[in-house]
Amino acid sequence: MEFRAKRELGEGRWDKILKRKLTELSISDNYNDAKHEWIATGEVWWSGSAEQPDWINHAGSCLCGHKVVYHFQILNTENNVIECVGSDHINTYLIMRAIAEDKNLNINTITDEQIQEWIDVRTKSMKAEAWWKENGESFELMFDSVKEIDLHFNTRNGEQIYNHKYEWYEPSKQLRKRSENAYGSTYYNMASVVWRWNHEDNPKAQINTTGFPNDNLMKDLALLYIKSAPLIQTLTDMKKRKVDRLEELVTVEERRVQERLERDAQHAARQAERQRIHDLPENVEKRAEEARLHEENRLEQLRLNQVARDKRDERARITEAETARVSVVTLAETNDKFINLCGYYGIPVFDESFASNNWERNFLASIKEQLLKDKPMSSAQLSSLKPIFTSAPATEKQLNYLRSLGVGDFTGTKKEASRKIAKLKEELE
Repeated sequence: MEFRAKRELGEGRWDKILKRKLTELSISDNYNDAKHEWIATGEVWWSGSAEQPDWINHAGSCLCGHKVVYHFQILNTENNVIECVGSDHINTYLIMRAIAEDKNLNINTITDEQIQEWIDVRTKSMKAEAWWKENGESFELMFDSVKEIDLHFNTRNGEQIYNHKYEWYEPSKQLRKRSENAYGSTYYNMASVVWRWNHEDNPKAQINTTGFPNDNLMKDLALLYIKSAPLIQTLTDMKKRKVDRLEELVTVEERRVQERLERDAQHAARQAERQRIHDLPENVEKRAEEARLHEENRLEQLRLNQVARDKRDERARITEAETARVSVVTLAETNDKFINLCGYYGIPVFDESFASNNWERNFLASIKEQLLKDKPMSSAQLSSLKPIFTSAPATEKQLNYLRSLGVGDFTGTKKEASRKIAKLKEELE
């Protein structure tokens, strides 16, 4: 199949030599036909590697004779001859044919990007290997020396957070992921070296992408290493301060425990002494005597209280009886003045029979005394009299009196009973 390579060999010195040698090693006797016999296998060797593979016939140089570092294996698919060329001369149809056959593509559709990707994939690990062989020892020395101070100083300080372990406040820290201000200046704030190189939370950590640190990371690493001595000392002092703080807290806690134990022991001793004194025979007898006297006093006080209550009750009975006697006398006596005043207020001429209890009897007596002294009644007093004269049932005394006058069962009110009794008296007279 005829095709035009994306990157044809030109007419330069090394290109001409390669064309000639490829033709000499091919079955075809001209380059245009011979070039279709060759394909890149994907095998690559770096001249700095410890072991040289068997297919390398001229280490350190391309088939054209030009000095190279990376050796790309090529195969003549017609006669199985194996050779190697450098990275400049592998960027041709050799790769295009390999990509076309590997991915089952039309060779004319393969792009320069696909060719470059093919090369990058095969040289990445060897570039990393070459870099580590040349710089690995010094890198690891510097990185191991500064990684701890990097995690502490190449950060942004956040809000103050209480640390329960040390019982103090300290700022929260976040790794700085971007550098700030000019490199090497007084105000230069370096992005975290650990974050960029191998931090587990960084999906773009260089150890996983390129496999070796880029130039910017190396510059920052070198700068941090140069400035590391005072930072290491500062970090060491901070660590010592934390150790001292923990020892201080332990001492404080031990003192608190000791003081608490002493207080408990003193309290227990006082309790034991109080109990010992409490249990002495003389104190037991004293408490028993005090209890006996207390009980006697209590009983005597109860007796005195009862006597006082009896006296109060007696005085109350005498007072009540005297009040009742006065009320009865007051209600028993009547005259024209009282009769006229009852008529004036529209109330019956009342006597003791209108009262159903002591309160009503006393109330009626006070009203009668008030009227006889020419003192007018208030509306409140009239309201209190109304139920006594109207709704209250006839008293037992009224009922007995009515029976003595020949009246059988009577169910009226006190007012009605009073009227009935008055009428019967008039008839008898």
